[in-house]
Amino acid sequence: MNTNTNTNINIKTIASMLDVSAVQANSTKKEIQEFAELAIEYDCKAVFVLPSLLSFLCNYRNERSGKFLIGTPIGFPAGGMTTEMKVLEAKNYLQFDVDEFDLMINVGFLLSGMYQEVYEDIKAVKNAIGTKTLKVIIECYYLDHELMKRAADAVIKGGADWIKTGTGWTPTGATPENIAYLKQIAGNAVKIKASGGVRNLETVQKMIEAGAERFGVGKSAKNILAEAEQL
Repeated sequence: MNTNTNTNINIKTIASMLDVSAVQANSTKKEIQEFAELAIEYDCKAVFVLPSLLSFLCNYRNERSGKFLIGTPIGFPAGGMTTEMKVLEAKNYLQFDVDEFDLMINVGFLLSGMYQEVYEDIKAVKNAIGTKTLKVIIECYYLDHELMKRAADAVIKGGADWIKTGTGWTPTGATPENIAYLKQIAGNAVKIKASGGVRNLETVQKMIEAGAERFGVGKSAKNILAEAEQL
């Protein structure tokens, strides 16, 4: 486990690691607006939305002169569409002011031992978005350590920038143990984003110690930031 315990962690550093995400099926424009305001107030790193609401978020950020990054998922939430469709998605979303993309891995390929196809899926999307930041969601809930390693290898080989633990659509995803293991096998080749089960500041702190550098959070962002204000 990474023992990089930072005693100087405060509200500012916590906020700078949060991707506030409205990516559930029932996420509304009102919720996105509230999350954008939260990001502006606390200087959170990014706001993620489903692709159909990218235009709304981009316009809202411009109107409010917000400094947060804008992100959206590709192949979300199941990852089972063809690589060609994921590439089309990526190219389509580039028309908006998207800064970062979260690509859903093809879990079916991974569970089937189709590791080359997993790599090619990631590489194709990375080629499509160029220098834009690519995080790859590996959905740890379905994986044992061997498959996590296989997934991490494909993420690194495919040229992505981050491994992300989950979509937030499964019962779990981010645990300190998963983060520590991914950090152990990936080293500094890619960074780790924790998502799926990050609901309080204590969990965030444990995962930072384990090696996480970003967090995908939804409604729990308000609670985490309120707790961090007390540091």
